[in-house]
Amino acid sequence: MKFVVNTKYNAAGTVVLEGIVVRLKNSIEHTVSRNDFDHYGNYDVAIFMAPDSRLREAKKQNNRLLCGIFDPKVTLLWQKKEVRSADFLIVSSIEQREFFLKYNKNVFIYYMFPDLPEIEKVHICKEKIIIGYHGNKQHLNAMRDLSWALDRLSEKHSVEFHAIYNIKKLGKWNKNLPKKCPVHHVQWTGDSVVNNLAKCDIGVLPSLLPAPSIFARPFVTFLLNKEGYHNNDYVSRYKLTTNPGRLYVFTRAGLPVVSDFTPSSCQFIEDGKSGMLVGTKEGWLNSLEFLMNNFEKREIFAVNLKKTIHEKYSIDKNFIQFLDFIKNGIR
Repeated sequence: MKFVVNTKYNAAGTVVLEGIVVRLKNSIEHTVSRNDFDHYGNYDVAIFMAPDSRLREAKKQNNRLLCGIFDPKVTLLWQKKEVRSADFLIVSSIEQREFFLKYNKNVFIYYMFPDLPEIEKVHICKEKIIIGYHGNKQHLNAMRDLSWALDRLSEKHSVEFHAIYNIKKLGKWNKNLPKKCPVHHVQWTGDSVVNNLAKCDIGVLPSLLPAPSIFARPFVTFLLNKEGYHNNDYVSRYKLTTNPGRLYVFTRAGLPVVSDFTPSSCQFIEDGKSGMLVGTKEGWLNSLEFLMNNFEKREIFAVNLKKTIHEKYSIDKNFIQFLDFIKNGIR
């Protein structure tokens, strides 16, 4: 098949889309061109990123062309129209798939796994434990429960928290920091994130965004009057753009992962075998302390999570699934 990938947009997803381009170039059966906005008659499949999608124009030149949008958006009315009229959408998680199914029934998950080097890390018994985070500052601002757990741990253990994020772009994190646990702020770069994480012993993946109490409390109070609802029910909130990409980066650095409850984390982590899943501040405390005291489990969890991704969700397997979807999966 002949592919054309059209985008001049630069974002995190662009790196993953370029990975698809590289694999198409290396494929014997397929060809790919970049940014050919004028000759859609030459191709079988066109892939756009949301800001560059011009499906009507492409279909006008070639009504048999399969048109897809990578990392679709629906913020603006024209974007919603594009998403509805596309032959397929490419998203990066089950969270996003479930949302976009109301606009388009052909949704494929291509995991946002950057092509990063792998470091072989051997976990050992040691006194000081470094707990590492990488990602958006928004999750740092929301990690009240994790910060509470880090402070409790620092009362009994030698522990540090390394936060790797884009300080230059987003500013320094100063909301809901641990009060007792030492925090090291590390500038994120794509080239150094794996090396910086490899200095750590445990990776953490806070993703839940607590609902403001002004909304959550009336909501729960209202539900208490309904049959089947109780005051100890979970009320979870997470971003639409939640995806397992951050989890994958931890595996490249050889770290075990503790994550809160999100669909993607529950999809990838088997609790107690390839990581630990938590939903409360006590859960964070218990899981982190368990791994701090068990270097053998740190090693086992890290190896098992890496094995799960290699066997089920690797970049190469995902690419083969994508080609099969293009050939046979579009309805």
